Amino acid sequence: MNKKMCDLINAKKVILMDFDGTVADTEPLNYLTWVKCMNDYGLEFNEDYFKKIIGKSLTEIASTLEEIYQSKFSKQDFLNGLPKFIETFKELEQKNDVKIFDYVYDILNNFENTPKYIVSNQSKEIINSVLSKHGIDKKFVKIISCMEEKTNKEKIYENAEQIFNVKPCECLLCEDMDKYIEMGKKFGMATIGVQHKYNKKIVADYVINMNDGLEREN
Repeated sequence: MNKKMCDLINAKKVILMDFDGTVADTEPLNYLTWVKCMNDYGLEFNEDYFKKIIGKSLTEIASTLEEIYQSKFSKQDFLNGLPKFIETFKELEQKNDVKIFDYVYDILNNFENTPKYIVSNQSKEIINSVLSKHGIDKKFVKIISCMEEKTNKEKIYENAEQIFNVKPCECLLCEDMDKYIEMGKKFGMATIGVQHKYNKKIVADYVINMNDGLEREN
C-alpha cells in the first residue's frame, strides 16, 4: 500500500466509505440494471442519462428522471419501481462478477482495528448482497443507506460525532463523487477519491485512478 495512503489512514480514527464505484465496481452493473428497468417501461436509457443520476440521492434521481422523460416517467413511477430495480440488480449480479477494488482489501486487511462504515445512497440489500458474496460483509461496523434511513450524506458527515463517536475531522472519507468529497473536506475530513469512467475529475488528498483498468495513484 502506498505510504501516502497509509499516512492518511493512520492519522484518522474512523473510515467512511461510499459503496458504488468506491468499494465495488458496481457502476457497469447499475447501468445495465437501469437499461433493463427503463426498457420495461418502454423507455430508452443511455450512458448520458446514467451520468446525470450517478451518485445522486433518491430525491435527486427521481427529479432528474422526471426532467429527462417528462410525462412519460414520474417521481412516483421511480419510487414504485425501486423493488424491481433491486431485484433486477441481484439477478444480474448472479451472472456478472462484481469486483471489490484491491485498495479496499488493503484497507480491510491492514487496518483491522480502525472502524469502517459504508455510507451510501444505494440500497442496503444490494450492498449486503455484494459484500457477502465476497465474504467481507462483517468487516464493516454498519451499513448506512441514505435511501432507507431517509437522510443524506451531508447530515451524516456533519453529525459524525453522534453517529460514529468521533469528530468529522477524525474521519477518512473514501468517495467517487466530487461533491461528496467537497462536503467531507468542508467538515475537515481527509479524503481518498476514486476516479473511473462515469465520474468527473476527482480532487482529493489521495486519488486512485481506475480509468485504465488498473489501480494507481493519480
